[in-house]
Amino acid sequence: MLYLQKGQENTLVLNINNNSRDVFTGYTLTFTHIMSKEVKSYNINTSDNAEFGQNIRYCEIVLDFATSDLNYLGQYQLNIFGTPNNVLVFTGMVVLEGTQESQPFTQYISNNEVNENYIYIES
Repeated sequence: MLYLQKGQENTLVLNINNNSRDVFTGYTLTFTHIMSKEVKSYNINTSDNAEFGQNIRYCEIVLDFATSDLNYLGQYQLNIFGTPNNVLVFTGMVVLEGTQESQPFTQYISNNEVNENYIYIES
């Protein structure tokens, strides 16, 4: 199980050997939240030898959840697909921990004190 922190950069290390570099030009990381079923995808292009060619055994991938954030804390299913053929190369679980999650709704309160109407709108 992988543990990631919300609101900051997280480094993942992929064990990519020399043979797979010829097959896959990149990877798509798909995070699916267990409860809400929200899906977020991140595309990583590993064909750049200047960035990923210095080590023939693994690649370090930095995911910045401060800018393109996963919305909910908790468990995610992580699927990693090798591109361009979309071959599933990894399936696992991720736990996202960290700061307070974004609110699932916005509360609007009526200015009519006799009949306080509460309307909840999902954001």
